[in-house]
Amino acid sequence: MVFDSLDILAAVALFAASVGAWRLAAPLRAGARLYVRFSATLFAALALSLPLQMSDIAALFLLPLGAASLMIAALARFAAPLPVVAASLVLIAGLAGGLAALLSGIIMLALAPVMFAGLAIIAAALNGLAVMSVLAGAALLGSGLVFLEQGAKAGLFLFCAATLMGLATPSFHRKKSALAVQH
Repeated sequence: MVFDSLDILAAVALFAASVGAWRLAAPLRAGARLYVRFSATLFAALALSLPLQMSDIAALFLLPLGAASLMIAALARFAAPLPVVAASLVLIAGLAGGLAALLSGIIMLALAPVMFAGLAIIAAALNGLAVMSVLAGAALLGSGLVFLEQGAKAGLFLFCAATLMGLATPSFHRKKSALAVQH
């Protein structure tokens, strides 16, 4: 069983980013923290699928579901949190896209939820003026594009790691000055 060393290093980086995102999400509100941690678990499973030589198949299922979860977390952090029914429908759409891609072999069915989630994360982060999260949304878009190339596991893993770290880090907002508060 011969592995590409770059793929192994990228899988280790994704697993480390998943553990780091789990810990970094601790100060976030529950509406964002739970979904960041859920996606961190999904992406850790994606990293662990490489030694089993199942990462191409696992990515079809895990990437859309993880992207949907990160979209819910970004909306909870930077815009209005989704109601439970809407959040459930978003997760079901990600799951359905992944399962449909697994069963049919049409990769675009899994890619559509990833692209939609990446654009929604960018829009929500722009709303919250969080530059790092805008870059995380762009990294999620990049992971979707790399996902189309079946041999680019290292790129997929590294883009997913960047997305996790970008959305798990607390955003720093400037505090309003005393003059601005008085008006």
